[in-house]
Amino acid sequence: MSLELNFSLDDKTFRNFLNGHPVVRHSHHYLCLITKLVEDLSDIGGPQILAEVVEDSIRTVLDDYFQQQGTLSEDERMRIGEAYFATFGLGKMAASGDRTGGEVRLQRSHLDEGWRMKWGERDRPVNYLACGFAAALFGAAFGLPARSFAVTEQEGMVMGAPESRFIVRAA
Repeated sequence: MSLELNFSLDDKTFRNFLNGHPVVRHSHHYLCLITKLVEDLSDIGGPQILAEVVEDSIRTVLDDYFQQQGTLSEDERMRIGEAYFATFGLGKMAASGDRTGGEVRLQRSHLDEGWRMKWGERDRPVNYLACGFAAALFGAAFGLPARSFAVTEQEGMVMGAPESRFIVRAA
């Protein structure tokens, strides 16, 4: 099953929607600046807050879509989540695993590639947004509540790796 894309524009508010959910078109500059701000707020948990906000936001989108589509296998849900990641312009994701955890790999990452253009390589991962997205995807794919998965970025393109790799563990 492939992701059905229904883009619309509200002529009164000029807001964009994808499958009934509001979406904002963004740039890698915006994502990088938000991520840098989040890191500046590390003392109050900025990176975790961003990951959780993304998890909650994406989880709603995935749950609604899965409910509208009816019975889907866990694998179909994972593939649809990957397609949403790409459709949002975030990159190319490959997710695998089960309800105990798994792995997510990004062969392309809008955020990592933008960060490198803006500030160069760094010595630690930066993609808190993808951590939250992966947590939402695993929770939605396996029908488990929010915060059921902890996601850790092990290596990132921002560090010079050929792809970003995330470990997903049941919390």
